[in-house]
Amino acid sequence: MSGITLRALANLPIGVFADIFPVPFVGEAVCETETEFDNNDYRQKVQLTFSTTTLLPSCRLAFVIRTANNKQFLIGTADHPFPIIKSIDSTGELDGEKAATKYTITYTNKLALVSCSA
Repeated sequence: MSGITLRALANLPIGVFADIFPVPFVGEAVCETETEFDNNDYRQKVQLTFSTTTLLPSCRLAFVIRTANNKQFLIGTADHPFPIIKSIDSTGELDGEKAATKYTITYTNKLALVSCSA
């Protein structure tokens, strides 16, 4: 279990000190969490879905999201397990909608959506 996950479980503040690159999204971004009880322990699964005209780099990534009420959350860490990034390319639609890439990020950990400050 990563140090960030342990700190979050202990309700200690989490700061993000890595480089952060904003990703402009097209339409709505949705983040959903699901908690399950398995093998006498809880696990949380997060799924973040968004479309963008910007390509994400092909390296290990973590994501900082900001909610409508201005809270920030971290998805993923520099340690295993890493978020799984799935992408689907679209050529756009006839009504003039831009071509975009739809990303679905899934991450499962003891605590997968960690409150943070960036």
